[in-house]
Parts: sequence; C-alpha cells; structure tokens
Amino acid sequence: MIKPLKKISIAVAITSSCFYCPAYAQESSSPDLTMGFNYSVNFQAYKGHKTYQTILPVFFYDNDKFYIEGDDAGYYLFKDDKNQLRLDGHYDGNSYDPSGELYLLDKRKWSVLAGASYMRITPYGGFKARLNTDVLSRSKGTILRASYLAELDKGNLTVYPEAGFQWNNAKYNQYYYGVSDAESKRSGIAAYEPGQSISPFVSMTANYKLSKHVNAFSSVEFNYLSNEQFKSPMVKKRTDITPAVGLTFTF
Repeated sequence: MIKPLKKISIAVAITSSCFYCPAYAQESSSPDLTMGFNYSVNFQAYKGHKTYQTILPVFFYDNDKFYIEGDDAGYYLFKDDKNQLRLDGHYDGNSYDPSGELYLLDKRKWSVLAGASYMRITPYGGFKARLNTDVLSRSKGTILRASYLAELDKGNLTVYPEAGFQWNNAKYNQYYYGVSDAESKRSGIAAYEPGQSISPFVSMTANYKLSKHVNAFSSVEFNYLSNEQFKSPMVKKRTDITPAVGLTFTF
C-alpha cells in the first residue's frame, strides 16, 4: 500500500551520473544516528567511459532543525507533518575523465551544490522540488529537480519509487557536455555548445529491515539524456544508470 511519507532520509549514491540517488529510507520519531556504507556502480553515457565503482560511508541524523542524509546536509527553515522547506548543500558527483578518442579534452570535475528544497507530503506520496547552484564554480551552473516519491510497505520490506525531471541550465550542460573552441583545436573533436535541457529520470529503492538496528538497501536510477546532452560529441548513449547496495546501522 502507498503510505504518507512522514520522514524520508536519503543516502546518496555518490556517482557521476546523477544529482542524487535515493539509496536508503526510514521512518523515525527520534534523532538516532545511522551509519553505514554504500557501494555503487556508475554506467555513464560518455564515450570511452569505464565502469566506475565506489564504496563510501553514509551518515544520517535529523533533529528537526539540522539534518545529515548521506552526503547531503542542511537546515530546516520550516517543517511539519505535511511540509518541509530546507536550505541544503550536497556533493555533485558528476565528473568525467576523458579517454580514448576524447583523451585531449579537459576533465570534468565533481562539485558541491547548494540551494533550497521543498517537499509536500500527502496521503498519496511526496512531491519535491529542489533548486541548487554550483558553489565551487566548476560549471557555475544551476539545476532544478522535481519529482514524485511514494512509499510501498510490506512487512520488513519497504520500497520507494521516484519519478521526475531535471532541468539543467546552459552553463551546467556546457561544462559537462560541451566542447570548447580550445578543446576542439587541441583534440580535433567538433566544438559543441549545448543550451538548457529538461530530462526525465526514474529510480527505485528497496530497504529491508534485518534487525532492530540493521537495514540492507538497494537502489537503481535511470536518467534519460535530453537532445542537448545526447548531441554532444562526448556522449555515446541516451541513458546513464546507477545501481547501488549497502548496509546501515542505527545506534
């Protein structure tokens, strides 16, 4: 059955293909500390990209004022049973280390995004919007992500489907998918300057309660590239996919 989303904690699968990937969720009325690890595999849409694997620690804490959710942390401006308005900052693992025919292009580096998010919680699920900007000036870009989240509960197993879209402004796309004139002259790859884009995504997270203090989770997110991204000479396919698994321990 679909339940009201009373409280969602999200461990981020730190990959280069997604803004954030839900990997763990739980309901709790107390500010317990949860720790664990997250193993993820990143299948990017870039040309010449090798499968990228990471094993990273995750932390969760929420006292209704400050929170930590994986690599996401912030402050509640307002919170009640139906609304959550937050200032937040999180790691953006989008990156690319050129290889093969693209080896003369510049590296695309990870960054930190900061901004605000709002979630409306209803009996039919949660509706979330999040606006963030690159604060390390890697891309100097901005992202808007809007999605619907649900909670399907069956005993010790809880499943969290999510679907939505992500808007990237032109600066963000230029950094991660564009080819500058200087890169073009150096590499022989055609110059490319993408504009803003809107692309859909879907994800699914499963959390299984092994004991009172231990949970196992798995997740996968599919991102479908927009035409602005897919037309880039850096890209070879329409989708990037990030599966993840892990364990968490609550103290």
